[in-house]
Amino acid sequence: MSEKRPGEGKRQTLRFAAGPRSRCGTSSAFQKQEVRMRHAAMLLIVVFSLPAIAQESRAKVRGTVTDPHGAVILNAICILRDRRSGLELSALTNHEGTFVFAVAPGAYRLTVARSGFATEAREVQVTAGEHLAVDVVLQPAPFFEQVVVVSGSRQEELRESSTTAVGVISQEAMRDTGYERVGDVLAEQPGILIRPIARLAASGVAGEQIQGIDSRQVLVLLDGLPLVGARGIKSGIINLNSQSVGRLDRIEVVKGASSALYGSDAIGGVINLITREPRSPLEGDIVISGGSLGAFDLRGGMGFALKKLGGYVEAERHRAEEYDLTPTTFDTTGPRFHRNDLLLKLRYELTPRFVMSFLGNAYRNGEWGRSLGEQGPQSSTTTDSMQNYALTADVSLTPLTRLIARGYVARYDERSEIDVIALPAAIDSVANLNERYVRWEAAVEQVIGRRQFLQGGIEWSQDRYRGFNRVLGDNAGQQIRMIDVWLQDRLALYDRLILTLGGRYHDHSRYGAHAVPRIGALFRVTESVRVRASFGRGFRAPDLGQLYFRFFNPTNLYQVIGNPHLQPETSRTFQLGADYGRRGLRFGVNLFRNDVWNLIDTQLLGRPSTPEQLRAIMARFGIDPSFSPALNRLLFFYRNLANIRTSGLEADVEWRLPRGFGIAGAYTYLDARDRQTGLYLPQRHRHQGVVRVSWADEPRGIRLNVRGTFFSAWFLSPTSVAQGYRLWDFYAAKSLRGGAEAFLAIDNLFDSRDPKLKLTPPVFDRADPGRTVRVGFRLDLGRAR
Repeated sequence: MSEKRPGEGKRQTLRFAAGPRSRCGTSSAFQKQEVRMRHAAMLLIVVFSLPAIAQESRAKVRGTVTDPHGAVILNAICILRDRRSGLELSALTNHEGTFVFAVAPGAYRLTVARSGFATEAREVQVTAGEHLAVDVVLQPAPFFEQVVVVSGSRQEELRESSTTAVGVISQEAMRDTGYERVGDVLAEQPGILIRPIARLAASGVAGEQIQGIDSRQVLVLLDGLPLVGARGIKSGIINLNSQSVGRLDRIEVVKGASSALYGSDAIGGVINLITREPRSPLEGDIVISGGSLGAFDLRGGMGFALKKLGGYVEAERHRAEEYDLTPTTFDTTGPRFHRNDLLLKLRYELTPRFVMSFLGNAYRNGEWGRSLGEQGPQSSTTTDSMQNYALTADVSLTPLTRLIARGYVARYDERSEIDVIALPAAIDSVANLNERYVRWEAAVEQVIGRRQFLQGGIEWSQDRYRGFNRVLGDNAGQQIRMIDVWLQDRLALYDRLILTLGGRYHDHSRYGAHAVPRIGALFRVTESVRVRASFGRGFRAPDLGQLYFRFFNPTNLYQVIGNPHLQPETSRTFQLGADYGRRGLRFGVNLFRNDVWNLIDTQLLGRPSTPEQLRAIMARFGIDPSFSPALNRLLFFYRNLANIRTSGLEADVEWRLPRGFGIAGAYTYLDARDRQTGLYLPQRHRHQGVVRVSWADEPRGIRLNVRGTFFSAWFLSPTSVAQGYRLWDFYAAKSLRGGAEAFLAIDNLFDSRDPKLKLTPPVFDRADPGRTVRVGFRLDLGRAR
């Protein structure tokens, strides 16, 4: 007699995701999901229909943002902070470079920021009924005094005012590495580890960790929307080596459980890739570079603003040859690849209070490599492509009320072929994998009085996988649906203390209803010193791969089987930190602890060779017979295996010195352990550090920097340890005439390689290719410089 699956049986009540005592509810029918969605919508309507407290006579603060030549600056972020309460409001400059705030009478601090310009701040005072004009001129500069972020609270705010610690990598910082891939840029950030996954190294796929939490528990976003890549089949990884930095304005990293704001997959953190917006009515750039390993990168972008219509478009081409750290063997270490990327953003201002925007993003990637299978040497070819499209309506219902509605569709397609060299007659294995993701959402923002900013929204999403030899049912596929309602209330208790309260109600078509809370606080000790603390819980339902993965490797005799009886993962996070910033010096420190329960991973159950052995394994571990596991293959099975804890400390410093010099550094201490065994978790460094020394001579157009990253020894397994290592990188750029610039990048300056490559036969624990050199040319067309 078969077991009941989650979803069969009695209806479940709402549960709060908690520690090890938490258990998943059973699934509801989709009709019950619709009823819950209506109830959730009614709740939001009630919340946002509550009578606002009586408002004082309003005043307006209006202005225009320009560069020193009088050209308007588009999409500059303007933050207006109430000096009495500490509440902050935000706005973007429109196609005319103007902004407007409707506020109560009083004293305010206006801060205006835009990438590529120095931040400008003004003190303003308005009286009842006054329309105050404040025009702001931004000076070009290679750095920011203050950084604006969006990922910590789903609204633009100064990083120094966020109740959540948010790491930021600016466009200028990315440029001055010479890197083209997001994975390479993130590898130099504190608390983040990027390393190729051993069994996926031949495909060039890298996985990320945040504070010791693996990529399956980290959500990767593009402009606030989830990137797709069939991550459930690929160890939870969104391949950041397939994401280009050329299109990005900045990268934001939120560490710790963020499910209350961003949903199920964010129990370990969020990486948000923020794309570029035009700065001026017409601008463009072209970047071309090449170097070691046959690398060639070409990209060109153009931004424009024609009255009410603005946009940005970028096209890219990237390629590189394979490399091999063990040339005496047949296999390759890194694949040959070529990739084409395309991005299109459009924004149309129907009225000053109604804006429509469109995002289209796509890439097509091809990879080729060699490996050794159980049938001998083989070559593999993989072609994958991704497309995602979003349409957004942004409506200011009143000066204090804003509605954002968005529809999003995304697809991922992959085809792989394996050719066994000893069997040349035909391709020996062909597989396909497809993901289709649809999402609709609506959110409301409401300013209440002078001390409260309320946000809330409803999200509906559907995720579907299908593929031959990839999921149960092959091309018939599997799917899940989710409905989420979230609320967040930002309270300015007084001018020095900000409190953020939030939560999310999550209804999963298979696992029923759960809720997760979040709380954060910021205390301004002085204008230069800030202390912040946050606590949050997370909930992550098993993904489609963990539930329904069904893979029989055609050349290496193993199989991976999903488990429909898995329990959801839950987490909690504590963060406590402080930062200081004044006159070119910024220092920050953060203590963290993350607990994850019911962590899901594969377990090797054996290699059954007889039907009796197979039936015994299936009965013991509750394997669904519909997966039809095979004989004479290693059997890997998804299970809830561990409860883990990661804790530690992060510190970072930036110091801008006289005569163009700058010093920056960061250090992370990580203690990551299995709570049941006490063993240190594998593939994690206890100590990690970054140092950067830079020099810029703006009159001569010269920029130089040397960067070092340091990693301590790490466990490969409970009984095997890999040695620590250091990597040094160098970057130099020299401006030429007409907005042109030449640059040179040397990565791994001292040619650090895995010492195990000197063994006989050579092996390695890290796949660094050694020293590489790139030279390039950059041309800015029409951009304010």
